[in-house]
Amino acid sequence: MENKTRFTKLDGLRGLLSLVVALNHSFLVVVIPTFANVWQQNPLVFNGLQSKLQQLFMFLGNGGAAVTLFFLLSGLVLGQSFSRIKMNFRGLTSFMVKRIIRLYPVYLFVIAITAIYMKFGFVYQTFPYSSSWFNWWMNFQMTLKELFLNIFFVHAYIGGVTWTLRVILIASFVFPIFYLINKKTSLWLDILVSILLVYFSFTLFNIEGFRDLRYLYMFYLGLMIPKFKTLFSTISNRLATIVLPFGLIFLLGFRYPTNEYYGGVVESIVSFFIIGIAAYGDKVSALDFLNRKFFQFFGKISYSLYLIHFSVLYILSRIMFQNLPNLPYANQYLIIHFSLFLLSVIIATGVSLLVYKYIELPSHSLSTRIGKKISQE
Repeated sequence: MENKTRFTKLDGLRGLLSLVVALNHSFLVVVIPTFANVWQQNPLVFNGLQSKLQQLFMFLGNGGAAVTLFFLLSGLVLGQSFSRIKMNFRGLTSFMVKRIIRLYPVYLFVIAITAIYMKFGFVYQTFPYSSSWFNWWMNFQMTLKELFLNIFFVHAYIGGVTWTLRVILIASFVFPIFYLINKKTSLWLDILVSILLVYFSFTLFNIEGFRDLRYLYMFYLGLMIPKFKTLFSTISNRLATIVLPFGLIFLLGFRYPTNEYYGGVVESIVSFFIIGIAAYGDKVSALDFLNRKFFQFFGKISYSLYLIHFSVLYILSRIMFQNLPNLPYANQYLIIHFSLFLLSVIIATGVSLLVYKYIELPSHSLSTRIGKKISQE
């Protein structure tokens, strides 16, 4: 792998995935009569255009599949990062310090804003038409202890997606072992290691109340992708155009009749090929749309948007439920969900752009400077 390679399509993919997660959350706010979600639901039993469109949007906005892709992308990016450092104490310390400095500032911003919001004038309440998913969030007292528990990821109650950041941090600490294994193994041995990690996710890593380790195999799969560069570079555009739609159907739909863990395995396999083709499939034009300015823009702010959008959506939804109790929630949930999606994304995009400019970019520069100082012999 070239150490300075920049996969622009993967930047666009991050932007797309951040919007998919926002879509997923936006369509979960209002309780829907006889239609809680698309999990284990037969689409043929729903009559009427509104319910079928709701199901279609929730199918396309499969946040779980988006998170799987994010985890594999993180594995690929972490592998690139490790290829540029010395595998010694200074190198590893530099990597971890840089990783924490890059990830934490935006997260701390979200935590701080949410804590202030909850501490001043916030009273937890449910609403007649709010869903059980919406009611689950913020159902706790914001104390100094709770704030610190969330800051250090003992709890992940704030922000909707913060649990995934905890998974990424844990994977970052484990990753040096993954990298050393991957560096010494053949393709077939790598596949065997991946199979073992999948097996452990259902056995050894299946710890009640602590699911984070169950996703580690996804990071290893992402790390493996460059070894299959030759395979991805030989895939023709015609073959990819035929196969990718079927892969997307499996990616977006397999967890619905199963669960997030069995579905996650299938999602990871499909994600492996999608990311590999996006990175190395030079003959494939089916994913060229990811290079468009729209997706590149959202790719640039994707980390900030990923963390910020939930807080914006939650506050908007509370304002809606409190001040517009007579909206036709039961009969017009589709247009309400779609309006929440558009409005929350517009606001979150503006906030994320500011956070990217004034928090994320400076923290990246700081992490680079400190990392260089630590790694100097």
